[in-house]
Amino acid sequence: MAVAMHAAAEGQLGQSFDQHCDVANPIECSASLQTVDITVLPPDRSELAAEICQERGLQSRPMHRVGRRLLCKEGAEDGKLAKRPSGGASPLGFLWRLMPVLEVFPTMGWATARADIIAGLTVGVMVIPQSMSYASIAGLPYIYGMYSACVPTFIYAFFGQSRQLAVGPVAMVSLLVEAGLNGRLTEAECPASYDTGILRQDVHQSDLCQEQYADLAIMCAVLVGVFQILARLLKLGFLVSFLGHPVTSGFTSAAAIIIGTSQVKNIVGFKIERSEFFFITVKSFVENIRMTQPMTLGLGVAWIIFLIGSKRLARRGGRFTMVGPMGPLVGCVLGSLLLFAVAPLREEYNVNIVGEIKGGFIPVSVHKWNFGAVARVAPTALSATLIGYMESIAIGKNLAAKHNYELDAGQELLALGFSNLVGAMFSCYPVTGSFSRSAVNNATGALTQMSGLVTAVIMLCTLLFLTPMFYYLPSFVLAAIVISSVIPLVAYDEAIKLWRIKKQDFCLWVVAFLGTLAAGVLNGICLAVVLSLVIVIYESVRPQITILWRIPGTTIYRPLKQETNGAFIPSVFIARIGSSMYFANASFIKDMLMAYVDDLEEANKIEYIVLEMTPVVSVDSTAVHVLQDVVNAFRAKGVQVAFSMVGNRVEKTMRKANLRDFIGDQWFFPTVNEAVLFCLRHQKAKRVRYYSDNCDFSDGLAGGGHAVPDTPVKPGDEIGFSNDIHHACTAIFINLVKDVPMLLSAVGDVFRRNHITVRRAQVEAGDGDGENEGVKHTYFVRSVRHAGKLLDWELTALREELLAVVHANRGAASASASGRADGKSRTCEESVLRPALLQSAAAAASVLACGAEAFAVAQDLEAAQRSAYV
Repeated sequence: MAVAMHAAAEGQLGQSFDQHCDVANPIECSASLQTVDITVLPPDRSELAAEICQERGLQSRPMHRVGRRLLCKEGAEDGKLAKRPSGGASPLGFLWRLMPVLEVFPTMGWATARADIIAGLTVGVMVIPQSMSYASIAGLPYIYGMYSACVPTFIYAFFGQSRQLAVGPVAMVSLLVEAGLNGRLTEAECPASYDTGILRQDVHQSDLCQEQYADLAIMCAVLVGVFQILARLLKLGFLVSFLGHPVTSGFTSAAAIIIGTSQVKNIVGFKIERSEFFFITVKSFVENIRMTQPMTLGLGVAWIIFLIGSKRLARRGGRFTMVGPMGPLVGCVLGSLLLFAVAPLREEYNVNIVGEIKGGFIPVSVHKWNFGAVARVAPTALSATLIGYMESIAIGKNLAAKHNYELDAGQELLALGFSNLVGAMFSCYPVTGSFSRSAVNNATGALTQMSGLVTAVIMLCTLLFLTPMFYYLPSFVLAAIVISSVIPLVAYDEAIKLWRIKKQDFCLWVVAFLGTLAAGVLNGICLAVVLSLVIVIYESVRPQITILWRIPGTTIYRPLKQETNGAFIPSVFIARIGSSMYFANASFIKDMLMAYVDDLEEANKIEYIVLEMTPVVSVDSTAVHVLQDVVNAFRAKGVQVAFSMVGNRVEKTMRKANLRDFIGDQWFFPTVNEAVLFCLRHQKAKRVRYYSDNCDFSDGLAGGGHAVPDTPVKPGDEIGFSNDIHHACTAIFINLVKDVPMLLSAVGDVFRRNHITVRRAQVEAGDGDGENEGVKHTYFVRSVRHAGKLLDWELTALREELLAVVHANRGAASASASGRADGKSRTCEESVLRPALLQSAAAAASVLACGAEAFAVAQDLEAAQRSAYV
């Protein structure tokens, strides 16, 4: 019958949605014209897939696995998990997993090697001036930046999975090193920085005691490597996820400004007090601005414009692609030639140059490791580990997605740890992946880790043979390279975007940004971490309690804020708990539920609460106690609590805690609709027992002990609307207790009058039988006026017309049936009056037991029954 009614709907209302395909969208059109069959995997493959999923779930819970091993239960419960052969049990397999490059080299061809060589040469040329600039940011001699661009790059090529990531010195980590290590040398290590035992604030230890400061930076690299390796072994890489994007973006933007201002001294040509505090640098600049060297300023600004222009020109692609990466090297060559050829620039205009850089083989520095300085270096090393890994993994995953290969975050931690640890053996300070060099490496065609090896070889050759060429390199060139590199890191456009998307995130960005500028880089990291943790804790301890209501004419329950055309069920309150329940948020959930019920006392007195538990993945012991308190508190008020869609883990915990037995199995349901239907049946049964069991609410039924009759629950005549169910159409639902002839034609006329086109129509038979068979209409419609979903005013007008049509057709059908009903009236009178009299007698019996108040209620019930008969 439903099929026939569907065909009739198509005939009266026009073509269905499937026949209204948009020609502009042939994919959707072709998909709608085909039948899609639901298939299942064969049993053996389904079992294998289930085992794989379970195994992955266990791997994501390291503490659970450790506990099972300690209890010697590894084989007991894991017998169900068929361990797939890994092929990596041998030492060779372990070596291949440890060094991913071994899988790449055997498959390389000449075309791949040529592409990697070109990319490696390009990045090698680019990293030479960058490494020198970043070493100066860290307060180290230029040569240490060149060391750090050679050894760690070589090590990462063997242990790293990313094929395009360029590892080496970066501005952010260099700034962290300088901010964290200056002032950490003791008086015995750097006596010139102390005055009568007090650290001098007018000088920097990196200037007075360069060798000792460099040893401290090397020790920092040791700790960074150790921290990263330990994080890999303990699988702590997920901790980076706790740093929210708005917070890290604000911190990075402020740090980029601090880096840029630290290089202004080389552009203006006079000494500016170096500090991690932005306002101190600005104050020193303003106080000494009269000492500006015009020649140095002009040359510095010209080089900045040249570098920025070369980057913009490279974005055009084609033959201009190499202009950007070659810009820093070209700037260095031109600057060196200029200062070499024009002696007055050095002698009269005081343009600073780099001077002599000691080249040769990279010195071994293991003997300089000072483990007595661990406590002084650890905070800096920890911050460099956190920021460095976060920067590197973000770049690596982005590049891996572009080239369609997987990147294991744990392996990246290990590779960075080895790079820093081995680098610390050869006079390197902490390194990580570079945004700019990785982008160039990718743009110039790098396909494997071999490009990193080429870059390391280029840097080694530079150290061995080319350092004398940097003698006349101007300081303003290196400063221009740094400033042009950090300008893109100031994400002001991200702040504007956050303001448009979510103002709360914008406020977090501003707080992190201003906090880092005002309090310094290290304090800024602490502020960023604290802000991120506050966000996590706040969202965790205050989970969202979503109120659900029903779309009339359906069994669909949608969130109150999401669906504006729903309706509440009398005496039933439905809520979805938005997260797992544990000791920190359980009391909040309880308080919110109690508050909702109290607030609804007048509008909709609550007798039943349905808790939708889909988002609740787990509950702890505290949450179990709170749930028990919730059920007790509500039952004391005469309110029952039902649970729907409870997950397996939560149900298992409830059973172990005997909470399910306490609540009663009959109060757990697979869907919200079934829970609501049971509540309505329970309400009906409770009221019947009220008049037949001497008003005893303390019996088992009030607590859920007695069986509730399986009374059919049917909706009445309802019309519902939803703009949320379908992405392009408004859904209209019409549910009728009894079918009305010619209603379909009348609905079609209403749609035409309101300029509404029907994209899909479906008419189904109801749950009744015979003459009482109901009907359900479902329409997916769009407005002809604006070619979209119906607006609020259109919905209001349409609702009124549909209600009028239903009532008019219902009245016409009743009038035509009244003649046929006259001949059966006497029989109907007997069949109806007898149960009515019996129920009246039952009501009278309850009156004797319950008093005057029950007597008034019984009279009202009897009057309602007689009016229904009339």
